[in-house]
Amino acid sequence: MSPTEAMVLDRVDEFDQPMGTVKRTDVFVIGASFRVAHVFIFDSTGKLLLQQLAHSRSRYPGRWGSSLAAYVAAGEDYLQAAHRRLPQELGLDLELRFITTTRMQDQNCSKFITLYFADSAGPFKADPSHIADLAFVALGDVRNATENDPARFTPTFLHLWDLCTQQSLISIT
Repeated sequence: MSPTEAMVLDRVDEFDQPMGTVKRTDVFVIGASFRVAHVFIFDSTGKLLLQQLAHSRSRYPGRWGSSLAAYVAAGEDYLQAAHRRLPQELGLDLELRFITTTRMQDQNCSKFITLYFADSAGPFKADPSHIADLAFVALGDVRNATENDPARFTPTFLHLWDLCTQQSLISIT
């Protein structure tokens, strides 16, 4: 299932517990809390794969974000969502390592995010309806770009990047 207008998500409470469902398109309209899975993919040199969102996307077109992001469908868990989207968006099936779970405000919603790390150099088969470009970027360059031009990135990526750097979940050399 790709993220379509008909996609149904679990609506969750302040403890990330399901309390009904909501259409993905209604989440921001009604301010429903929901779940997403994100993946940071690293190559063998430690560079992070960034995804530039397609310019046709309704939210944050052309901005750079996580290697992969996936809405968690109703009845699905975070890991299932990430594994569902990997082949759809990037043409991959990877072993994912749980890193952390966090929560952030996204417009008028609370968004629960689980972050996974994976290792791969590709090759990638990017879904052009979702992805404008992919690039492996050295972590020092990511740090410089997020500090000097944060508007180039999605708010969720900035949240996860800050969390990873503050908690030393990634090592910038």
